[in-house]
Amino acid sequence: MSRVVIILLFFWINYTVECEKIDFKVITTVRHGLDSCLDYIDQHLQEVTVDCVMGVALARDLLIESYKNGTHIMDNSSMKLLSKAFNIIGKSRMLFQDDPFNGNDWKFQYLVDEMLWNHHIEYKTGNLWIDHRFLDSIIEMPKFPSDQILNSDQCLQEIVNSTAPTEYITPCIISWRCWKNYFENSFGHSYYLTHKLLLLQIAKARGCWLNEDFYKFQVRTICSSINFQIHIADSLKFLDENFDLFLEQVILCGREGFTELIRPDWLFSVLKSQRLNGCFPDNLTDPRKSRLKKRDYQYFQDGCNDHTTGIGAAVLALYYHYIVNEESISLV
Repeated sequence: MSRVVIILLFFWINYTVECEKIDFKVITTVRHGLDSCLDYIDQHLQEVTVDCVMGVALARDLLIESYKNGTHIMDNSSMKLLSKAFNIIGKSRMLFQDDPFNGNDWKFQYLVDEMLWNHHIEYKTGNLWIDHRFLDSIIEMPKFPSDQILNSDQCLQEIVNSTAPTEYITPCIISWRCWKNYFENSFGHSYYLTHKLLLLQIAKARGCWLNEDFYKFQVRTICSSINFQIHIADSLKFLDENFDLFLEQVILCGREGFTELIRPDWLFSVLKSQRLNGCFPDNLTDPRKSRLKKRDYQYFQDGCNDHTTGIGAAVLALYYHYIVNEESISLV
């Protein structure tokens, strides 16, 4: 137990240190990175999967919230970026929704085409905590039989099939196995944990009846655990090997407003990791390696990954949104 206490105390001290504020001038670099990332996706649209375009949908809705009706100094840039995101999604509609070989892809229809991700973000600091169970979940999770974990896409389809995006609350009809795997508790690690958060966000966005206190507690616990796990990976120099996961963690918790995951040093790491052509690889340590070989993602000839590039666009849009909304610079 003393070992656990020492480890928890060490990481608590490390990630409760207040980060310096992101300088507004950095937004030019963020804008350029997002612009080149969207251009890359547009140029390689015939090669990407729907998961990549889902990242563009996340970026689109963050850019919509970044536009201030002509009153902000960045509004022209926001509109240009937004136009590129809409253009990519419009072209993708022909590839995924209307292409008979994709079977009228349900992910595109329900997770990209609908304005599912558009919500007001209230940024806050000091809302995450630490718990010894976060460490326990990392240790115990590999012992959990993989055949007992329901594929998150199956649970996602259950949510989609029983709901519709609406202002009215509706019941979600999901299986007991889906509930046990993804909603009953907020512990786990890696993609299993980010997918728990993603399913919660989608369920809420599609009007599932979710007790607000339950939703807030689950999200806060998951993001507290994710923040803890990122700091462990960072301290052990594992972030570069799990760069795709890191981006997924930042975007999903960042859009919940937790500023602990919107750090200047992490932004510079993201920008530094972006290739000159605008794309992102999923592993920064060795171009021959891939942590996602078993996942249904596309690798480009230059070694970049379509899912990582799509999520990279979303993360850059998150930082863009944060800087625009946390700064008072305006044209009036």
